[in-house]
Amino acid sequence: MEIDIKSGVPQIRKVIIADQPFYEYSYTNANIVSEEKSTFNFTKFSYNDKAQLMTTDYFSDNALLDNDLQVLENALDRKGILNPADSRKGGTLEFKYDIYGQLIKTIFGGASGNNSEYSEFSYDSNGRIGRQTLLWDNKIIGYIDYLFDGGGNLIKETVYSIASSGLPEINTTTQYEFDNYQNPFKVFYRLMTPGINTNPNNIIKETYTIHFKPGQGTDITRITLNSYTYNSNGYPVRKNGNIQYLYE
Repeated sequence: MEIDIKSGVPQIRKVIIADQPFYEYSYTNANIVSEEKSTFNFTKFSYNDKAQLMTTDYFSDNALLDNDLQVLENALDRKGILNPADSRKGGTLEFKYDIYGQLIKTIFGGASGNNSEYSEFSYDSNGRIGRQTLLWDNKIIGYIDYLFDGGGNLIKETVYSIASSGLPEINTTTQYEFDNYQNPFKVFYRLMTPGINTNPNNIIKETYTIHFKPGQGTDITRITLNSYTYNSNGYPVRKNGNIQYLYE
């Protein structure tokens, strides 16, 4: 899935939430995101010579795994960005592509080296990821269907699990509505997963529904509304009043 990214797209460097740094991004010499640091996590992205994402390494704050309650509480109260030197690797996601450059498989390996969890991808008629099939120990345990509008925005994401009968059961649906302005996170499109990193525009409404089987309860729906302040180039600089985007 190749997405046109113009050279004028600004690189988002920091996300500030409630006046505190929450995310920080670094880039390669080719202007591709290489690291994401947050309050509790650190993520490192590695690419091949074709600029295809090959591995994503996930790290977590060492203190969050500590048995000392006081150490844990101090970590949860800490402000600012996690120092990677204080983190511990939790797992690696590996990416596989076909000869056309389309993502066909991701394999997750935990810290123990277990790699029984993986996903396979298929594409719609527009060359976008239409389904992500979830597998464990070579057995399909569910899948995610992605539906897009004509502009390439992800408008619906539906998650299914496979019941003991072998039939799919719908678990959740998430529907999205968008503004007409530029999405700064599209600069991360090489991270591949449909959604915020591939949408041309910004999400202004998200409707999330948890589905129950007949007789087990009423579906639960949660609606989230977003509002933005934009700069002169049409990119958001604030979201919902308390989230700030800082560009290079």
